[in-house]
Amino acid sequence: MAFIITIWAQSKVQNAYQHFAKVANERRLSGYAVARDILNRNGLYDVQVQVSQNGLLSDHYDPKSNTVNLSPKVYNEASIASVAIAAHEVGHAMQYAENYSVVGVRNSLLPLAIVSGHAGWIVLIIGLAARIDILFLAGIVMVGIIGLFQLFTLPLEFDASKRALVQLSEGGYVNTDEVADAKEMLSAAALTYVAALVATLLQILRFVMIYGRRRN
Repeated sequence: MAFIITIWAQSKVQNAYQHFAKVANERRLSGYAVARDILNRNGLYDVQVQVSQNGLLSDHYDPKSNTVNLSPKVYNEASIASVAIAAHEVGHAMQYAENYSVVGVRNSLLPLAIVSGHAGWIVLIIGLAARIDILFLAGIVMVGIIGLFQLFTLPLEFDASKRALVQLSEGGYVNTDEVADAKEMLSAAALTYVAALVATLLQILRFVMIYGRRRN
């Protein structure tokens, strides 16, 4: 079930991107142009906009280098998908600039989430296979930390999309109909984060039930 949910969400965002990547925005603005202008309008002149080296849909904001990284098509093309994604990543830059409260909580969980992401499933499976309860429970806790990190990621993503839509509309980068299209694009992208959390919770529930049966 968790695998199906993940694949479904990824399919939704891929389909949405493929559709809106073919729809040109009326002002023929590229993702780069929109990102750069929104940053300037909000006084974030020190944030650089550059091409991501990781290919399609690798768009992200990197707080360490203070850069908005856009995949080549988003950076260069003047589509609804490009301006929506670019504005969303700028939304993350705005969050960091404003010290948005959820950022601090999520970042405090990040080191634990990284360790859990690398080792959690391994510890859990070893504990399950070897019937070592303490390892099995430790694995469940570590996967729980991943879920907690995903939980705090959701408000960041929703808020970045909200900021993006406000900036696109108030800045006149898109018209009313295009705002609705951009919202549809960003809503599809948000599904991947929701699906990831649901999948993790389902996995945790599954292993808790296994543990309960073993104890009985």
